Amino acid sequence: MQVLSLWRYPVKSMQGESCDALDFDSNGVRGDRSFGVLDLESGTVISAKREGRLLEAEASLKSGGLTVKLPGAQELDPGEVLDENLTRWLGRPVRVVQAANFETPIFERSEDFERDDSKLVRWEGRRGSFVDRSSLHVMTTGDMDLLTLERPELQWDVRRFRPNVLVEAQFSLVDTSTTGRFRVGEVEIEIQKGCVRCVMTTRAQPGNLERQLDILRHISSAHDSIVGERAAVLRAGTVRVGDVVSVAP
Repeated sequence: MQVLSLWRYPVKSMQGESCDALDFDSNGVRGDRSFGVLDLESGTVISAKREGRLLEAEASLKSGGLTVKLPGAQELDPGEVLDENLTRWLGRPVRVVQAANFETPIFERSEDFERDDSKLVRWEGRRGSFVDRSSLHVMTTGDMDLLTLERPELQWDVRRFRPNVLVEAQFSLVDTSTTGRFRVGEVEIEIQKGCVRCVMTTRAQPGNLERQLDILRHISSAHDSIVGERAAVLRAGTVRVGDVVSVAP
């Protein structure tokens, strides 16, 4: 097994960036979901679970600081200009906030993933980060291959699932180890549980990914809504594309 690709998502629910190497610490990938878009009226941090348009924006930390590119716009740094552009685009007062300076975030989603106008459900995130729950998300190519085999007519693209680490392996990691611990480059991780998928997997995205509700319908019926694994970092370090992934003793 080896690392096929690495991903970081600087702003929650915006497009992330594929990286050749990433630094990991006890909070997961450094810089991952470190910013979010705050709805000033509701006090919630918006995600594509409710506002799918966020997936049309791009966020990057590769230049050293955060830059955001909105559809049809130039790249913008955090500040009033970005907040004003986001407010006009989304049609509600918002601003970009940093997780490190934020209290425990509140997120929202529609109760019925097939109806965006259904009742809203709220839940608390983790203080200091805008990840939904666990600090790290891992998938394997085996996960994607199985889904493609089962429903080849659907668009099974890894971008729908937003992992931090994509491992080239024939099977899911939970099928490989009884301890749940793995060495990934310099890093040691522990698999905590399967990742329950949500409406985000069905959203349209740039690059001709269509909205496909059957993505989540199939995952729910065939895999109890689980694809990939949630994990925690036990030993910090750097992971690079091509690094070997092995079962930790």
